[in-house]
Amino acid sequence: MNINTRKMSSLIALFLLVAVVWACNKSGGGKETEKANKLVSEGNAAVEEAKKAVTDAEAKKAKMMATPLSRLAEARVIAASAIVDYDKANEKAKEAASKYDEASRLQINEKFKEYLILKTKEYNKRAELVAAAKDTPQALIESADRRSFANRVTSNNAKVDALGKEATALSDQADKLVKDNPNIFKD
Repeated sequence: MNINTRKMSSLIALFLLVAVVWACNKSGGGKETEKANKLVSEGNAAVEEAKKAVTDAEAKKAKMMATPLSRLAEARVIAASAIVDYDKANEKAKEAASKYDEASRLQINEKFKEYLILKTKEYNKRAELVAAAKDTPQALIESADRRSFANRVTSNNAKVDALGKEATALSDQADKLVKDNPNIFKD
């Protein structure tokens, strides 16, 4: 799971989302734009918390993976701590998706609405990704031997990569929507 690439993509997406909110507010995008902007701000805050929790979880997972087999009990404690961070990230990603979804249901500019629907799908997918990423430390706790752990990690990494590609595709669609509608989405 390449967190640095996703982190940069998330920061760009967040910047674009802020620009979209600002643009729709300036263009009189709908009767409930102000309420939508507030929800988007709350969603953005949840995204920031999710990013921090993922960063913490990934650091703990890396430490867990680097712990020698002779210190398996210590690695399992680190794994349990990483799971807590992944759970928090999952919760915050779902919260962000919920805020974007709620905003998309308001009377706002149709392109802004479409954008928010894509962001809702993206952050629901990112929540799935985080839940899947949690399986690696969970596998360390549950595995009876090295082979079963390695098999589970390999399978899990493939799932995380696939979910990452799906989330990135949704983010790319949202970015394209912004690019294709410069008259609505202004910096």
